[in-house]
Order: sequence, then C-alpha cells, then structure tokens
Amino acid sequence: MRGTFHFEADNLSTEWNKKIVPVRHDLATNPLFADEALAKLIEGNPQAIREVSTMDPGREDRASWKRASFEDMSGMEILQAVRDGLLWINVAEAGSFDPRYQAIIDKLLGDLAAQVPGLKTFQHRIGLLISSPNARVFYHCDIPGQGLMHVRGEKTIWIYPDGDPFLPQEALERVVTGLSYEEIDYDPTFEEKATVLHLKPGMGALWPLNYPHRVVNGDSLNVSFTVEYWTDEIRRHYLVNLANGGTAFRRLETRSRAISGPVFWMKAGFAAAWKLSGAKKHFAAKIKPDFSISKKKQLEAASQPFKEAAE
Repeated sequence: MRGTFHFEADNLSTEWNKKIVPVRHDLATNPLFADEALAKLIEGNPQAIREVSTMDPGREDRASWKRASFEDMSGMEILQAVRDGLLWINVAEAGSFDPRYQAIIDKLLGDLAAQVPGLKTFQHRIGLLISSPNARVFYHCDIPGQGLMHVRGEKTIWIYPDGDPFLPQEALERVVTGLSYEEIDYDPTFEEKATVLHLKPGMGALWPLNYPHRVVNGDSLNVSFTVEYWTDEIRRHYLVNLANGGTAFRRLETRSRAISGPVFWMKAGFAAAWKLSGAKKHFAAKIKPDFSISKKKQLEAASQPFKEAAE
C-alpha cells in the first residue's frame, strides 16, 4: 500500500537537489487513488480541500485563474464535476486526514534519504491533485522541497531553472512573504531552457529547490500528488528570503542570501519575530473564492467559457 519508488539518476547522492530526478512508482493501481477512496476522503474531510479553481486552458494567463468553493455536493458529485468541467482541486495535507496517504509520502522520502548520505527531511506532506481534462496550472514556484508523482491520466510538466530571469530574487521573496500567491512572471522565451516531462501513470519527478514549473493536462481526468518536505538547509533559505522580503530589508538594493554567518542569524531572528508578530499574515495576499458551487449545473455554467476555449 505504501508503494515502491525508483529514482532515475546516475548518482543520486551527487545529483540530488542539483538536477531534476525522474521517479518511477507502482501507485497507479493503488486503491487509495481510485474514485471511491478519493470521494470518501473529500466527503469525510471537506476542510481538506484547500483550493478549487478553474482557468483558461488555452493560454498561459494566470489572470483567468478563478477560485471556487463546493457546497452541498457529495464526493462522487465533485469527481463527476471535475470530469465534466475545467477544474483543479488541491486536497492538501491528505496524510493528516488519512494515515495511509501519510505512509506513502514517508516511504518515498525515507527511500530517498536512504540513498542520499546525510539527507534528513521533515514535515512531509502529501497533497492530492484532482484535475479536469485539459486543465492547467500556470507558471509558479513552491517554497518547500517539492516534487510531483503522477497516478492517473496524462499530463505534461515544464520545469525551469531558478534565478534570473526565471525566478528573480524579488519575485521569490514576494512568494515567501505571501505578498503574492506563488505566481511569478512568465515569458515564452523561457521555453528554451525548460525540461519537459510527459507524465503517464507510474511516473513522477523531484526537482531542486524553488525551480519554477507549469503543468498542462491531457484529455483525461488527472490524479497526482505533490511531494512536500523540509530540510535544515531549506528552512534557512526560507528564513533568509522571508527576512529579505520583509519591510526592514526590502529597500536594500543588494540583499545577501547567505544561509550561515552573523548576518544570517540576524535575519533569522528578524524573520522569526516578524512571523510570530502576525505581520506576515497582515501583509499577505488575501485569497477569497470568486464563486461557490452548490449544484453541478452551476459549475458547468461557471466553467463553460473556458471549456469552449479548449475544444
């Protein structure tokens, strides 16, 4: 039930967090990712659904990303709505609602640590992504260590290097501080440096910290799960970016990103105090649903303009 994982690298211990590492797994037939189990998880834990969104599937237009919320729909009705519409659902931290999902992410990261000497990960989180045919996730970056394992359907993921011009320092700081919600500016010229992975069931990838990426589904319902974890080094990068993006350091033209030494510890103290004070929540972008879905026909009406664009 926990799965087996094979990391496709010539030397995983040296390539880890420096290169994109493809992964093979055997979860495509695991009943935890079948409709019945997903519907039961959603129905029993409605608070687990962190985000429901629709979008324009025809172009890279993050302004078309509209958020919704479900009301009075069963788990199976929600899954059928995903099949019929243009939706992306994030069932976040599924492991905290069902320990069987937590066992999968712990097994994956445990197998990884066993092959990378000195690697110690913590705060393992698995997020189930259930999305419609032709749905997409626009260009963005994540803050913790990240990866994606694909279980059902087909999708393509484009993964880009970090740093300028793909991820300018200020853009990363805005995401870390919450001033923006993972979104960063996309330029079609970035495609020259993208690594493109066409994912089928049983495939996945792990990539270096903060690498931007975007996803486009094939013509089928998709089920994947995100891999999220922290290490001491990742935590240090987070604290530095949080401090650099805070009001006390934002005006500086040159902001050190060092994760050791006296300046780092000063920034770490500032970041911790800033977060504990509630200032981070105060300045963070406020995310509210654009519409609610209480019946399937309302969902179809909401997503129909985007669905027509995909046809």
